[in-house]
Amino acid sequence: MKNKLLISSALAGGLVLGGSAFAQTTVTGSLDLHYRSITNDGQTGSTMLSRNGIGRETQLNIQSKGKLNNGLDYAAGFSLEFDGDSTAMVNGARNNTAVYSTQLGSISNENIYIDITAGSTTLTAGIDHVQNSTMHSAPMVRSQLDDVGFGTAWNLAVTDQVGARTKEQMYVGIVQAIPNTGLSLSAIKAPQGGDRGATDQSVTTSSGRNSSYEVGVKGVNAFNVQGLNLHAFKNKETKSDLTSNDLSGTTYGIGYTFGQFGVGAEQLKQNRSSDSTTAEVNMKATLYSATFAVNKELSLGGVYTTNRIENAAENEKIKTAQIGYNLGPVAIIGHYDLINGANGSTAASAEGKQLGVRLSTNF
Repeated sequence: MKNKLLISSALAGGLVLGGSAFAQTTVTGSLDLHYRSITNDGQTGSTMLSRNGIGRETQLNIQSKGKLNNGLDYAAGFSLEFDGDSTAMVNGARNNTAVYSTQLGSISNENIYIDITAGSTTLTAGIDHVQNSTMHSAPMVRSQLDDVGFGTAWNLAVTDQVGARTKEQMYVGIVQAIPNTGLSLSAIKAPQGGDRGATDQSVTTSSGRNSSYEVGVKGVNAFNVQGLNLHAFKNKETKSDLTSNDLSGTTYGIGYTFGQFGVGAEQLKQNRSSDSTTAEVNMKATLYSATFAVNKELSLGGVYTTNRIENAAENEKIKTAQIGYNLGPVAIIGHYDLINGANGSTAASAEGKQLGVRLSTNF
């Protein structure tokens, strides 16, 4: 789950449930309620001109860490994420399958891991846990792409999940911290594209996709420069029966926070062509951000993203103003977004506005 106030201190607690001299188990959780008002310009006929509603997400995290009997460190855990109700309203009637199938596939495919660490080296297996290409280095109050990329009316192509999306599948890998640099190198490999884990005693039948890999580097206070963050990742899956080209993506980013100010830039590129969604085309998105911490509670931010889509008539553009306020155990995040040229279209219906307010708490 990425629903966090990114440039304010984390609000996290833990309840120790049990363990021994060698292990400690904790349970944490989070709750997000998100009001959004969406106006889609140029829509006519039966299509609604504006949409309003409140979404919700709850997450439960179970984690354990300690020592193996050979002295090495270990950590293990999983998360259960519930993205709202299991039914949806479709044309005014309750639909029992549309959201249910989506939620069923998302409850238990996040932050699953077993890590074994020796010094600065960690061997890992799981899904959606280690550093990866969806991480941001540019400072933002909250990820702009999270707030505009899901559930909106414009069918946006831009996404922070580029290329092979290796971290969204079951993988094995290694993370190597480089001492005294603030840098960590990582490499992960998913044996089967699209495989989020079969049952305990069986192997997922072939999906027609190949294995993929992702390599990258993440830096926090990189090169001992306080406030300097950076990342660079590349993933690739060779074409198969279900894809007409290799699925590959790269992300680069840098951010620098000095005093109350922060600035940054990122680029997301993907060479992708399958027949599943409009997001899977060749494109290059560039993101610029700036933040200002008014005080320890109040943060302001601005984000501008432009996305060049292959053979599209228009560049996709997103302008966002953000505000975040920490109330101790609860954070309030507001955003106002202007969307132009959604999915590369020049139609009036590809223009719109969005206003959102999110309440977030961790426990």
